[in-house]
Amino acid sequence: MTRENQDTLKKIILPFVEGPLPEYPKLLPILSCGLFGISEDFIEKYQSLDALFVKNKFNTYFFEADGDSMEPTIFAKQILIVDRSRSDFHGKVCVVGLEDKLICKRVFIKTNSVVLKSDNSKYKDLEVLNNENLNLWGIVIANAGFIT
Repeated sequence: MTRENQDTLKKIILPFVEGPLPEYPKLLPILSCGLFGISEDFIEKYQSLDALFVKNKFNTYFFEADGDSMEPTIFAKQILIVDRSRSDFHGKVCVVGLEDKLICKRVFIKTNSVVLKSDNSKYKDLEVLNNENLNLWGIVIANAGFIT
């Protein structure tokens, strides 16, 4: 998908499901681009996306990414699945509250500071001393490609 086509993608809302979790088919891992159609023969098993990603529905949040500072790990318009119940932030891609703004950066915790790093080398690291105005909000546990 080209960057020009991304602007035509629809924004989605992913509500939490009450009751039985929906299950979606998990297909064989190899996908041929020449395949004319998918039939039941290719279904390996059914699985729930909620069961895979939502460990605690009260601590799992969805965000839409914007900007290019986390490329090639995360691209604009991708949906980020964020777990607030985890606290193992060091080295992980996280959602961070900084000066009343939520941003997505890779976090490195040092003795007297926290370094917020972009995966895109065009951007400089940001070092936050003494955790001033910093809230380690949650860890990005998965990202969904360009959703249409």
